Amino acid sequence: MNEIYLLVGGEATRLQPLSSGIPKALLTIRGERIIDKIIKEFSNVERFNFNLICSIKHEELWRDYKINHNKSVNLHFEKTKLDTAGYIVENLDSLPDSFYCMNGDLLLNVDLHNFIAASTKCSNSLIGSFEVKDPTRFGVLKINPDNKVEEFIEKPKDSTYGNKISLGLYHLYKKDILKIYKSLEIPCSFERQVFPELSKAGLLNTYTVSGGMLDVGTLESYISAHVSKGEENWISQNNVQISESATIKNSVILDNCIIEDSVTITDSIISSNSIITNNSIINKEIIRTN
Repeated sequence: MNEIYLLVGGEATRLQPLSSGIPKALLTIRGERIIDKIIKEFSNVERFNFNLICSIKHEELWRDYKINHNKSVNLHFEKTKLDTAGYIVENLDSLPDSFYCMNGDLLLNVDLHNFIAASTKCSNSLIGSFEVKDPTRFGVLKINPDNKVEEFIEKPKDSTYGNKISLGLYHLYKKDILKIYKSLEIPCSFERQVFPELSKAGLLNTYTVSGGMLDVGTLESYISAHVSKGEENWISQNNVQISESATIKNSVILDNCIIEDSVTITDSIISSNSIITNNSIINKEIIRTN
């Protein structure tokens, strides 16, 4: 059985007020929780034990999720902010010899089975990567001919160092982290501490997947995750009432909303249980009226 640790402590601060008080992984995409979409995707490839690393501030929400939606997940709570790798490093002794780890708020569209197969053949820790057209907007992985990560280049000026960026999915060996353990401090970041130290020690490889990922942490990406090609909007089928005189373009309307007469909504998100009154004009906004 594979072990995977999903980092679900993050909040979608750029999606407020939709996300107020809710971890990003519990937001829904087309009516399905992000965390459920992730678990389903991995379960379709291999057998996994799912470990959720949560913030203690969301304890009640996550315990409710476990009781009412997915009893098989294991919950682990950070009592203080430990950054992306802090819980892993702080609890390394209790972790298995090898395990997967992923940011728990990402939607993947990749050849996941190939990444998992590559991880079983690699003696080093493995970071998933994918290629982008414009590497100057990202942190780039400098790779040698043997697919070892030599360095992390933050927002390079051109494509001199290639165009591979982190997928946010990793396969890690405890033995590798132990070799750099003394150089790590809590709070601890995978991106700024663990991976640069592993690469310096020659202990980090990459596998480049086909496809990419979507972080739904912005207004634009959240809408994009809902609206498929050929669709103008995504409107929940759960008790939404929309006046025939309303105009809606490239927007997301969630459960139990009422859209009254002569309303115009463009490039926006209307949160569940909201009422948009007559003649309102909403453009590039997130609305939560309850």
